[in-house]
Amino acid sequence: MSIRWKLIIISIALVFLVMLATGTFIIYALRLNAASDAADELGHIAFDIRLNVIDDARRTAGNIDLSDSASRQEFEDLFEALFNNIVAGRMPVGTEAYILGNHPHPQQIHPHGHDEAIFNTAVNSALRGIPYFAPFRFYPDQMGNEIRWFVYAHPVFLIDDEIPDYVIYLRMSAEDFLLGLEGTTTIIIFGGLIALGAATLLSVAFSIPLTKNLLFLNKQILSYKIGDEPIKLLGSKDEAGQLAEGFNTMSQDLNKTVATISNEKNKMEIVMYNMTDGVLAYDASGVLIHSNYTCEELLGLDNIRALSMEELFKILDIEMPAAGNLDSIEDTIIGRGEKFINASFNTYKDEGGQIQGIVIVFQDITKHMRLDNMRKEFVANVSHELRTPLTTIKGYAETLLEGAAENPQFRDEFLEIINSEADRMTAIIRDLLELSRFDDRRMEFDPAIDDLVALAHANVQNHKINAEKHGKEITFISDIKEAPILMDSARINQVFNNIISNSLRYSQAGAAIQVSIAERAQYYMVYISDDGIGIPKEDLRMIFERFYRVDKTRSRELGGTGLGLSIAKEIMEAHGGRIHAASELNVGTTMTLRFPKIEEEDEIELY
Repeated sequence: MSIRWKLIIISIALVFLVMLATGTFIIYALRLNAASDAADELGHIAFDIRLNVIDDARRTAGNIDLSDSASRQEFEDLFEALFNNIVAGRMPVGTEAYILGNHPHPQQIHPHGHDEAIFNTAVNSALRGIPYFAPFRFYPDQMGNEIRWFVYAHPVFLIDDEIPDYVIYLRMSAEDFLLGLEGTTTIIIFGGLIALGAATLLSVAFSIPLTKNLLFLNKQILSYKIGDEPIKLLGSKDEAGQLAEGFNTMSQDLNKTVATISNEKNKMEIVMYNMTDGVLAYDASGVLIHSNYTCEELLGLDNIRALSMEELFKILDIEMPAAGNLDSIEDTIIGRGEKFINASFNTYKDEGGQIQGIVIVFQDITKHMRLDNMRKEFVANVSHELRTPLTTIKGYAETLLEGAAENPQFRDEFLEIINSEADRMTAIIRDLLELSRFDDRRMEFDPAIDDLVALAHANVQNHKINAEKHGKEITFISDIKEAPILMDSARINQVFNNIISNSLRYSQAGAAIQVSIAERAQYYMVYISDDGIGIPKEDLRMIFERFYRVDKTRSRELGGTGLGLSIAKEIMEAHGGRIHAASELNVGTTMTLRFPKIEEEDEIELY
């Protein structure tokens, strides 16, 4: 409902209530005044009857004994005559009077046409010496018509001052007064309707200009957007105009505040979006108020915005603290699949020190954990790889010192073993130093454009004698005559030598090793395949890790250090290429080497 109609309804309601209260008060006051006037008038009539009828009859009768029934009857006949001759003709129209005797018992009959209950109540009250008055009582008149009366009963004491001898019973018609009161009521109602109509017109007339500006201002406020022009109320200097000015001032301040908040929000969103750490913010009740995309990606939860803090903790297997004790949550490491995530919890508080919520920062520490594990494993592997030859050298050296050196056969055999183990230790340390230089990007290359086909073919030729010696066959196939690439030939030859040696080392007698070269749109592909023992599927992705061996015992027996493929991978990546392994257990293995072609406009640099 609009304010205009509210003002109109309030105005009409106020006028109606005032008229209702005033009219009710007037009518009630008139009824009270009428009843009071009727009581006074009936009291005067009763006094006149006592004075001019009963008292005159007693003076006329002289010293009469009222206790004697005959004398009393004579006395009553006398004042009845006086009443009929003198008083009856002087009573107001519509007034009836009766004199009731109390001898020897109260008279129980009542005049014809009177209400018995009202009559008995009035007479009994007068017989107890108490005058009685009752206004506006319904009962029939002498013609049998139902009308309203003023009823009055007055005691008369002649012999005894305690027990009345007679009761003057009066009733006066109230119809004339009530008719007048109805007319007054009609006038009041008519006047009230006129007043309501006038109030309606006046309220409408005054509310239109009063609410016009308010309605216009309300419309402008409802459609107002940040950055709109200030609201103007032409010619309005009243409270509506002041309200518009106040709103404009408030909107200007709001625009500045919103602009500041928007800038800060944009900065925060940019920072949050570009953070590599996941961030979640919850209020004190556990409702999510902020999150970034990194968090959803890191935790692998698409519906993270719909989760409460308790639900998230349950999913991440974090113990939920007691209510209001968010400070007690300690940082923890969470495992999500293959990821390791560090969860850091920090509460934020208001000026009074009350906790308002908590911010959770998720940091992916998978690489750190893997590096730490690799470091531990690397140290363990290096220690193990060096301990084995050192133990062997020490054992044979002690044996020689204990006298085996005197025996030429044992001495030469033991010295050969010591020399072999020393060479093995030298190879391990050499490979470790190479990997260290790769890690620090200190590896030096001697790049030049060379033919990959010729390099691969020469390496195959170098392994033919060794292959035939062990009953194995190695072949070379190329779809192209030459493949010029920018490379350090010695390092690429080291890669070929490492992979081909592995193929010969881990294949049985009669095995076939094939080296083939093919050309693609942007790359040259080298495939080195064998039908050897193969690599289990669970070990395939780990073969390029340092010191990783599928069959550790056999690898050491065959002289492998466990670092060859790691070095090959580093060399290939330094040349911008890739190395990939595909294998099936007891079927064979294929190593794929991808070399980028040289484009005239490219500037290729090896690190």
